[in-house]
Amino acid sequence: MVVVALLYGLHYDIHKAQVGVLGTPEGRRMDRVYSMAPKYKNEVEYLYSFVQVITACTASFAHGANDVGNAVGVWASMYGAWRTGQTVASKEEVPLWQIAVVALTICIGFITYGYNIMKVMGNKITYHSPSRGSSMEMGAAITILIFSQYSLPVSTSRVGLLFFSWVMTIPIAGLIGGGLMGLALNTPSW
Repeated sequence: MVVVALLYGLHYDIHKAQVGVLGTPEGRRMDRVYSMAPKYKNEVEYLYSFVQVITACTASFAHGANDVGNAVGVWASMYGAWRTGQTVASKEEVPLWQIAVVALTICIGFITYGYNIMKVMGNKITYHSPSRGSSMEMGAAITILIFSQYSLPVSTSRVGLLFFSWVMTIPIAGLIGGGLMGLALNTPSW
């Protein structure tokens, strides 16, 4: 039973779960959300499915780098303080084995419970399609990479900067998206 519970997410079919809510209040709510969303031609969505593979890889890298950094930072500082008996400097070298252990535990978390996050994010919040998904993934990846580059938390890594990071995520993502849209609309065509 423990193995079945731990590997439950590997065989969970999100699409069948979505069909299972048809006729329920949640299913009717999702139908209302989906009916108001504009639908694009299948050819367009098919082309974006290739783009979405690239943006998904970029978003996975960004989230992984940020999440591993957030988790390993606390653990490395506690381990360093325990090992040396002194407070650890802010730019202390982190052993590679600690990064590997944290990355492995995050992967185990995705395997065991990631299906629930995908079910909620992909089905209950908004209508998702390859064109929408690729833009959402790229916007999130760029925001996370920029915030990570300047050591600003995008999650709960540093409580003092948490409020600032959550407030600034939306305007920065909006500015990046608006700038990219401006470039795309004003690109000369021959």
